[in-house]
Amino acid sequence: MASFISASAFSTLAGMVSLVFGFLSSVIVARLLGAEGTGTVAFGLWVAMTASTVANLGVPAILTRYMPTYDCPGNPGGGLARAVLKRFAVPFALTTLALIGYVAWTMQNGALSEYSPGVWAMIIFLFIAYGLAAVAEAAARGLNRFDETTRLAFYGCLIQVPLIIVGAYFFGIVGALAGYVVRHVPQAFRLLHYIRKRPEPGTYVQDKMRAHGRNDWFSDVVGLLVWGRIEILFIGLYFSTTEIGYYAAGLTLAGLVVQLPTQMVAALTPHIGRHHDNRDVARINQTYQRVMRWLTILIVPVCFGGAAIMPVLLPLLFGNEFTPAVAMAAVVVASAFTTALSLVPALTIGARERSDFYLYSTPVVAALSICALALAVPHSGGLGAAWVRFAIHGIWLTWLVAFCWLRLDIRLNLLELAKIGLSGLLCAACAFAVLQSVYGMTGLVLAVTAGALAYFSALRLFHCIPKEDVQALADNLPSVLPNRLARFGTSFLMLLVPGRGARQA
Repeated sequence: MASFISASAFSTLAGMVSLVFGFLSSVIVARLLGAEGTGTVAFGLWVAMTASTVANLGVPAILTRYMPTYDCPGNPGGGLARAVLKRFAVPFALTTLALIGYVAWTMQNGALSEYSPGVWAMIIFLFIAYGLAAVAEAAARGLNRFDETTRLAFYGCLIQVPLIIVGAYFFGIVGALAGYVVRHVPQAFRLLHYIRKRPEPGTYVQDKMRAHGRNDWFSDVVGLLVWGRIEILFIGLYFSTTEIGYYAAGLTLAGLVVQLPTQMVAALTPHIGRHHDNRDVARINQTYQRVMRWLTILIVPVCFGGAAIMPVLLPLLFGNEFTPAVAMAAVVVASAFTTALSLVPALTIGARERSDFYLYSTPVVAALSICALALAVPHSGGLGAAWVRFAIHGIWLTWLVAFCWLRLDIRLNLLELAKIGLSGLLCAACAFAVLQSVYGMTGLVLAVTAGALAYFSALRLFHCIPKEDVQALADNLPSVLPNRLARFGTSFLMLLVPGRGARQA
């Protein structure tokens, strides 16, 4: 448990760094380039990251799950990253050539329209940097080197923001995309360290690794139609780039909710994988329930409260030009809790080597998503896409939880999660009520304060935080955080544990 908390702490720190700098970058792009420029940048990011997912053939999943088996000190073998290099290099190179060929063909036929050759060049560079960085990061996570990924994320983000400011101001969209490219360069170069070691005897890509990577890759590719910003493609087909920009503003705020949990649970796959190898289902259940509980506690007030204050928050951050995006942004942010929570059962299924589940589940959900978007977007635009996103992600979360419960014997305390959700709704209601009386910046500050007080009070009233969870944090956090900060955090959490609940625990 201590190693998991330590890894999660470093990964969370990396997530916070990426979250803050990524959010600042989005605000800067919106302020300097407006809604239309924001839409083009969002389209470029979507193309690059989608192409990277298609090209990696599940190699990051293989490294995250099986690096501890071969490359950790004391284990036989080593050099797994080098062993899987061929599986990654060939499709990655072919995808790069395909993108270059597409741009060359469209330039020759004059079909690039609003996206210039410079924009496409930056999209290709972003694809390369992001794809290489993803593989290097997966290898580091598999070896529990979360301090390394945190440090490299900080270096990349430190360069990203000033480059986006200068690039967007002087070179527009091309300059802004260059800033996103640089963000992933430090992590991408780290890949050289992991592929330098030759595979030792006994280290090779086994059939179960291929199956795990294949199933995970298939899930990710089909999943692009579910949670991979596929709405941007539909909005672009029926509406202008400006409408994409409006929708992207909501996705940016939702990303604040999803990105941090993504980093917090990054250590979950190797952690549960070790317990799975030891057939310790009881420990898997304990970890699963704790992670779901704390993720819900962290994200519910942000999602529901954020939706409640969106009429003031969105124009304040992105400018009055984005006022038409308030409704869709509120729906996207409110629904982000389903996206974040689905990470836990999804990673658990993969760690328990049941990724075959994705072979039949993701195509069904993807088909639902495409049909729903095809019906909703032409009539309702970005707002229709937002509601479809909410529904599809809710269905996916329900299916994942049900599979873990019925097939893997990994269960949740649904009453406990419902009480946390009710606390989040009370937080949103209080914040919304304050904004109805006091508008503007003053109202926003008062609304956030009132919502926070209501949420913390509800958590204590409904007995949402077990004392043993806080004690586990108190025992392990001082090893990864400064003592004063660790003591302050655990002391504050103990205030939310009711006296009767503490005695019962």
